[in-house]
Amino acid sequence: MLNFQFVMVQLHKFHRYSRRGVLKQYRKLRYVKENRMYFLYLIFDAETCVYVGETSNIFWRIIKHKDKCSSESVIYLQEYQDKEEVLRLEKHYIRMLKPKFNSRYCQAGQLELFRF
Repeated sequence: MLNFQFVMVQLHKFHRYSRRGVLKQYRKLRYVKENRMYFLYLIFDAETCVYVGETSNIFWRIIKHKDKCSSESVIYLQEYQDKEEVLRLEKHYIRMLKPKFNSRYCQAGQLELFRF
């Protein structure tokens, strides 16, 4: 198991939010259909990463994650302009953290489907 402090050093450039904080900060995306920014997000519950994902609309994605993201969860979020970079980073963090809700992608060879 990875040391939580090691992971925190890796996440120092990410913004840290609660579920409510993300919804408040990015409520302007409620009505946006096409966004040219991409978000990499990591959901932690009790200092354990439970999900790693990417999206172009973080507002709606967090709404959909109500089963993975409680009011006590911490969400680390970073914005990017390059979708390929976000996909590479998502793959990296899934491999490194092995979050329980990404388990289907933690199996050998699964992430190689995405060649970025």
